[in-house]
Amino acid sequence: MDKYLLGINNGKNEVRCAIFNTDGRMIASAIKELSVQESLPGYAQRGSEETWQANIFVIREVLNISKIDPSMILCIGITACGNGVVFLDAEMKEVCPMVLSGDTRAEALCKNLKEDLTERKLYPLTRSDLRPSQTSVILKWFRIHQPEILEKTRWILSIKDLIRYKLTGEIYGELTEASSTGLLDLNSSEYEPYIFETLDIASCYEKMPKVLDSITIAGHVNREASLLTGLKEGTPVTAGYFDLDAEALASGILSDEELCMIADTWSINEFLVGSVSDNYDRMTNRATLSYVKGLYLMEDLSPSSHNTLNRCIRKIVSKYAPEIDEEEDLNKKCDVLVARRDPQKSEAIFIPYHHTDKKDPKLDGVFVNLREDDDYVSLLRAAYEGVIFSTIHHIRNLKRPVYTYTAARLSGGIADSAIWAQILADTLQLPIQTIRGNYIGSKGAAIGAGIACGVFEDLEDGIRHMVRTGKAFIPRKRYAPIYQKKYEAYESALMSLLTEDKEHLEI
Repeated sequence: MDKYLLGINNGKNEVRCAIFNTDGRMIASAIKELSVQESLPGYAQRGSEETWQANIFVIREVLNISKIDPSMILCIGITACGNGVVFLDAEMKEVCPMVLSGDTRAEALCKNLKEDLTERKLYPLTRSDLRPSQTSVILKWFRIHQPEILEKTRWILSIKDLIRYKLTGEIYGELTEASSTGLLDLNSSEYEPYIFETLDIASCYEKMPKVLDSITIAGHVNREASLLTGLKEGTPVTAGYFDLDAEALASGILSDEELCMIADTWSINEFLVGSVSDNYDRMTNRATLSYVKGLYLMEDLSPSSHNTLNRCIRKIVSKYAPEIDEEEDLNKKCDVLVARRDPQKSEAIFIPYHHTDKKDPKLDGVFVNLREDDDYVSLLRAAYEGVIFSTIHHIRNLKRPVYTYTAARLSGGIADSAIWAQILADTLQLPIQTIRGNYIGSKGAAIGAGIACGVFEDLEDGIRHMVRTGKAFIPRKRYAPIYQKKYEAYESALMSLLTEDKEHLEI
């Protein structure tokens, strides 16, 4: 009889859950969208109860869809977007709404912490710059603006910690995610009092949970959670992974030789590395402790990928070619149109919204370099290329030459587009191997669960059983100079938009 692993992925805007068998086949999946409270500019919050109820919903949904006996689920893995903060009091009640990843209320504070050299002082320990939604910065912001919240707080948790507590009644943190908070000493893998003291949040040190290794069994489903979710009481639950680690693991990345690209809601670009300088003046990217012992994870990302392209495609088609707007599979139709269009026919450039000053939150992007003979297919191709160039922009931010990778692995919804993947290979001039399946974060969490409960011997064994590759794309050398020229135009347009008002077409 088959045995199963369950993976839960808590994102900023949704919760995803999936059941996999031990050969990596997804048996059932469910998704639940979440609200984001933006009561003031820069705020991104949500009630912890809404998040928990969404987790209950997706767990019950996958159990109902799969029709499997819950006792056949060997272990549960959890992943989630990192940073932000969950504030709980001594009775485990919410002190205030959780602060989500993407909250920017502390932007000015980050600037101050750079200017007063606090970031420089902490870097040898944290190996990270300071960012608005980073746990360390958020706690500092509350210390300045709402100290009463910290006074009422007994536990400072992440979203993943909260869901694990709701399932098991146990309070823990987890290493890969804790290493991204700006509070952990990456040398000792422990929270460092000096960091808390330097940020003037010393009282928060005792409020942090004990940090466990990712594949540690952190607890078991308790009776209350069993009744709410339908899971079997006593089912083990792992500490889990930071979502960037879960996604890289489910992409089959185990060494520093491959570039990992996840192209879904976010464009996530990352690689593993053996060492990171503790010299602030040699800082390249944000480093976290990874799922592979002894290796760090380096990343650069933004919310500009599959969803951005899809929104753009639908707006272009509905406005300029409504006759194909009702196609059963609009994306495949657009793939064909883009594949047939010579990349040299148009010089149109698309800049995804996340690079620009988003004064209009509904602005998905801008087109520049439009000519009179450009048609809607020119716009479609520019949109495909623009999201690719945005990805390349992130890869260059990783400060590692592309030629040092042997290949790249691509996953996420956009990987289903063969023309998009081929253009990416042609632009990077790097072989690209796609990864089959969606719910990649949930699968990474499930792989970790499989190791924790002994189904898999180690990471290599888990990948061997669970990860399935799709189509490979080989770069075509004749396209290299074409896309290099277009990418240079993209960067030039990007810099212009960041510095001055230019005439452009808004989509």
